[in-house]
Amino acid sequence: MTAWRRHLLREQKASPSTVNQARAAITLMYEHAAQLRIKVKTATVPRPGEPDALTPQQQGALERAAVRRGARDAAIIFLLLHSGARAEESLLDLQDLALTARTGSVRLHGKGDQVRTVPLPAPARERLADWLLERGTDPGPLWSGQRGPLSVSGITQVVLATGEQAGLKGLRPHVLRHTYATRLRQGGADSAQVQALLGHAKLDTTARYFRAGQAELEAVIERIFD
Repeated sequence: MTAWRRHLLREQKASPSTVNQARAAITLMYEHAAQLRIKVKTATVPRPGEPDALTPQQQGALERAAVRRGARDAAIIFLLLHSGARAEESLLDLQDLALTARTGSVRLHGKGDQVRTVPLPAPARERLADWLLERGTDPGPLWSGQRGPLSVSGITQVVLATGEQAGLKGLRPHVLRHTYATRLRQGGADSAQVQALLGHAKLDTTARYFRAGQAELEAVIERIFD
């Protein structure tokens, strides 16, 4: 069992969590089928590091590329960047959006049937309003394409295509969510506020956004000791 565990980690490059699940299943099998108790050390699961957020320069390039692609794609990109919505949470109906001349919010349906309302800043409100002028105000799915309402795959394709035009090959929606959370923390939001806005069930999940990366630490040193 120990040799097999080592093989999975070193040769098969399996993740520690996958190895631990397999270990638990086989240990349980031996215990019930052969009345043998096997003690094998669990694989260490590393702490998540700095999230893969866009830099301000990359975010600006992405936003400009989105605007060039048209009202719908700009609204999708700005919504993801300024609400922290997961890809599946961005499959909205018109009734999930509330926009006025000065305020706006979006109702996101998260994991475990949890619903949260996230305020929208001016850049997102502007792009969403532009899309509504083109889409119209008929009830139903907010996003549509040539084949009907967009799916999660459709949202992902919009992000991939926009990222490609911005020089960010392979860009995925979760990076925009990480970018939103990172900007919140850099702007002074505390962990409880970030947790509420992202819809995290546990504060431990939010904590990863409060781990400064190497580039940020170097910038702090330069600023302090300049």
